[in-house]
Amino acid sequence: MDSAPIPHQPRDIRKIVLSVIVAAIVLSGALVFYIWYTGRGSSDAADRTTIISGDTVLMDYIGRLSDGRVFDTSLLDIASDDVIYPKSMTFSLRSNDSYATFSMEAGKYGSGGTIKGFALGVIGMRVDETRIIEVSPENGYAVDPDMLRTIPIEDEVEGVETFSQAQFAEAFGSSAVQMQTYTHFFWGWEVLVLDNTSGLVTIQHRPTVGQIVYPYGQPDSPTSPSGWAVEVVGYDPAGFGGRGKISIRNDVSASDVYNVEGIDYDGKQFVISAYSGADGTIQINKVDSATGYNGEIAGRTLFFEVTIVEVTRSEG
Repeated sequence: MDSAPIPHQPRDIRKIVLSVIVAAIVLSGALVFYIWYTGRGSSDAADRTTIISGDTVLMDYIGRLSDGRVFDTSLLDIASDDVIYPKSMTFSLRSNDSYATFSMEAGKYGSGGTIKGFALGVIGMRVDETRIIEVSPENGYAVDPDMLRTIPIEDEVEGVETFSQAQFAEAFGSSAVQMQTYTHFFWGWEVLVLDNTSGLVTIQHRPTVGQIVYPYGQPDSPTSPSGWAVEVVGYDPAGFGGRGKISIRNDVSASDVYNVEGIDYDGKQFVISAYSGADGTIQINKVDSATGYNGEIAGRTLFFEVTIVEVTRSEG
């Protein structure tokens, strides 16, 4: 038997209209989000411009030696923390307001720029990116031969020395009195004023064999250890044409290279930069704050941890 026909149900116009409105709202929202998102993406891309030569770059940096010691930084919290960030021998804490983001022109090195390895190392970086830039010796700080001095491990000192009266007063802190003894300003042993005439002062060095002196600094100083022990191993009064020859031995080793600093005869700070057991010599490289020359970092591989803060595209 055939079933009864199902009556036709009329469509609800109100539901249809409501569905269309909801769909329109969803579509409009999606379109607005897409426009906002793509615009934001374009802005981010603009903000993260890849650095090219000529751009002005603001950055924070930490400069380290190969053993991890910090020799320079733009960040005060790094500079003032010696526990987590141990410092190099010649590191010096500056005034707080001198620590700020560093500005440089990418790709510019030499006169008016930075060292070559640093200037070229930031090229290709973006804002907020951090990179370790390795700077080779040839692209870093050049060695000044005039700041180098070679010291024999087994050395000899002439027994007589002459100064002008002004030089003597400056070096010894008092005027010279003939036949009076003084402590030598550098060697630390006794000297005798032999002559003080015609504006010149002649002194005779009078160390004792076996005496230990510390002319380059006090290695056992709790606050600023430096230098090394020097032993007087002999004295020949006939040496150097009768002026006397003092034989000394410097207590240094290969492990002291870039681990020991001191003050040289001329008053300049230095670091031990080389040791040769075969030649029986050490080399010192001096530091001159007036010119910015630093013998501890000159001629060495350096590592800069750089974080880019801002990039300004060159208009040229």
